Amino acid sequence: MVFITELQIAESASYDRWINCMEEAFEAVADGSVIIPKRSHIDFDSNSLLLMPCIGTKYFTTKLVSFFPGNRKTGKPSIYGTVLLNDSKTGELLAVIDGTKLTAMRTAAVGSVGVRHLSPVNTASLGIIGLGVQGYHQALFACSQRPINKIYVYDIQKENIIKFCNDLSKVFPRIKILPSGDGSEVCRNSEIIITTTNSGNPVLPEDISLLEGKTFIAIGSYKPDMRELPDALFKLVDYVFIDTEHGMAESGDLTAPLEQGLLRENRFINANDLLLGKTVPKNPTRLFKLVGMAAFDLYAAILVYESQNQDIKY
Repeated sequence: MVFITELQIAESASYDRWINCMEEAFEAVADGSVIIPKRSHIDFDSNSLLLMPCIGTKYFTTKLVSFFPGNRKTGKPSIYGTVLLNDSKTGELLAVIDGTKLTAMRTAAVGSVGVRHLSPVNTASLGIIGLGVQGYHQALFACSQRPINKIYVYDIQKENIIKFCNDLSKVFPRIKILPSGDGSEVCRNSEIIITTTNSGNPVLPEDISLLEGKTFIAIGSYKPDMRELPDALFKLVDYVFIDTEHGMAESGDLTAPLEQGLLRENRFINANDLLLGKTVPKNPTRLFKLVGMAAFDLYAAILVYESQNQDIKY
């Protein structure tokens, strides 16, 4: 049994390989080669505990996650996690993996599946709303997929803006990172907009003129009382691409447009159909909404574990 650290995860593979790995996870779910039991979700006060198992043919994972949104006020990450990787044939524990970093990397990789398949190839401007750990990682991955030269950023916490700009400029010194006054300014200037907040109210403007023709990747809302997306956005898209169907009952960004009749269920399309070319959006305004699923953790854990054990082949 090995311990896999944050640094080892960060150095395990290229951004492209991470994104390819998440596409493999979508395929595995579609063809039924993984078993995903219903995750346990316990809320107390404004905090949450999650238990997310996933069983594959060679490995299985158990992910333990805590989400404490108040941590942002103290400078600590909102999410802490641990992922256990076991042998599916013997049950042997093979690795204990830093779940916080693994979650950040795999979620950013899934987000960039949307960037890769929904945004124009010559897209040069990126907007990030919510500049915590996830916002930072989303920027890293998105910039690997498109020739980004400007990033417009916003967060309600000024210290997050300062830290984000300082950290990202070290990685991308040639990209202009431009703080914005609000979500409207981010939308006005950006072609791709990624939201990574735990807001209870939309962080994007209720203004069609600022939303039209853009690609949106929405990460933050995972409970019914959380919303990042305005009603106006759902009037512009022909489909909402989702990572998993259970999000339609869990995320306020998916339950609200259904309840209000803004979109019918048949307009919510699993992203695997996009990858296979079964559903191709015609409208230039495009939306990919993530809530996460355990298959992403399994495939991410396999990626980092096998990168530490080159003689192992999945």
